[in-house]
Amino acid sequence: MTKDLKRAAEKELNDHIDQIESVYSELQSQSILEEKKQVLNEQFILEKEELAKFYKNLEEMESSKIWLRIHRYTEEFSKKNNYQLIMDFENTNSILDTYEKKVVNEELLRYINKRYEGLK
Repeated sequence: MTKDLKRAAEKELNDHIDQIESVYSELQSQSILEEKKQVLNEQFILEKEELAKFYKNLEEMESSKIWLRIHRYTEEFSKKNNYQLIMDFENTNSILDTYEKKVVNEELLRYINKRYEGLK
């Protein structure tokens, strides 16, 4: 995730948390009317649902980015080592067939991990 996107995601997360804390704080007040309390309870539930959606979307976005990087690293690895691989990239990470019938799983995983960590 780029630094700008990470900062934007952190800001949005903090905004959600601040809103929830604000509503919760109001709910704790002894001086609010029952009608106002009901409205705040509904708002609190909606804010929590929005936060849950945000987390889910962020997780899906990050997962997708990781799988794209793994796909790119696998292509680099295959070209570098003269392998022709057919890969299943539906988040199952399984090699369906290798034309050269070489067992490359461990070597490939080491390569992907090094690239992901920024090493070559």
